[in-house]
Amino acid sequence: MQRIHNYFHYINIPPLLLVTSFFMVGIAYHLFITTFFIFFLISFCGTIFWYWKTNTVYYRFIIYSLFLIAGSVLHYKQLYDYEQFYIITDNQKISITGLVIDQNETMLHYCKNKVLTLKIDGIATSHGTLSCNKILLLYEKSNNNAKVGDTIVINDVIYKKPSNQSFQQYQIKENIIATVFGDKLSYQIINRPPWSIRYWIWHQKKRLLDSLSCKLSPETFRFFASLFLGNRMYVKDSLEETNEQFKTWGISHFLARSGLHLSLFIFILQLFFCIIPLPLFVKQCFILLLSCLYFFLTWTATPFTRSFALLILNYICLFNKISFHLLHYVILVCLLFLLYSPLYLFFLDFQLTFALTFALAWFNQVTREYSN
Repeated sequence: MQRIHNYFHYINIPPLLLVTSFFMVGIAYHLFITTFFIFFLISFCGTIFWYWKTNTVYYRFIIYSLFLIAGSVLHYKQLYDYEQFYIITDNQKISITGLVIDQNETMLHYCKNKVLTLKIDGIATSHGTLSCNKILLLYEKSNNNAKVGDTIVINDVIYKKPSNQSFQQYQIKENIIATVFGDKLSYQIINRPPWSIRYWIWHQKKRLLDSLSCKLSPETFRFFASLFLGNRMYVKDSLEETNEQFKTWGISHFLARSGLHLSLFIFILQLFFCIIPLPLFVKQCFILLLSCLYFFLTWTATPFTRSFALLILNYICLFNKISFHLLHYVILVCLLFLLYSPLYLFFLDFQLTFALTFALAWFNQVTREYSN
């Protein structure tokens, strides 16, 4: 026993680890019974471990049970809301009122389409008006005058539920209730505010893309726009050949935007501010401000958002002189993602970014424990 104590060190387990595990159990229960039992086994072993260290097993069991139920209920609610929408709107014309929160251009079937992202405020059917806090994607070829920040009404829309299960899962995960392709679809602008922060941010992003497309070579611009700006839709057509080449070699993940790009951005800022004689607090404030501008003026992805959330938590700890425990905050951000959308759990980008970050944080803690 003494030999074990000399060569084996217990790792400090974050309190949210088992809570998040039970939350994942509830989410996975609906789809993967095998996964449910694997997580249950892990959680059971964790409970026994905590019981061996303390006598608060009953309180922990109540907390774990609540998170288990919460994960199951939230997952069910997401699926239920999606199914109910198509049951209510099946084979009937409806009108949708919503706020335009984003606007892009993309190539679809060799034709340029404008894509409006609409945050739905209300749905008018023959039976009355329904509230719906979901997202609608509208693909159109006509050059209507809607801008980001406008409130519009789309009349006489007929939805068709997609038959592809993977596409349905993606829509639910992204909080998208439906995707509409309308060649002759028209809408009315019922409100255009004199000034909108959404429109200002979108306009700055569009100006940045247009400016870089003129100054950079086509090859450089498509990689810069895809990796460092996160807008693959803008250069989707020019990236098709490159995507196929990267798939052939099995390195298509190199084209994906990750938290590494935010780390490189911060690293460059750190090098720049090293040569400027300013107090450390002022330097960190400037780095945080520029990082926030970089986040809001680019397009997000799951790994990039995860990295930015950890950055914000890191600076909160820094400014309040609180120790930053990476393993704990990785689990906290993971739990927040799943609370927002439980279906993140079943997508590869979420699994890889959090699994790899958790593994790195875990091994870093192991190294520190053994070095002490």
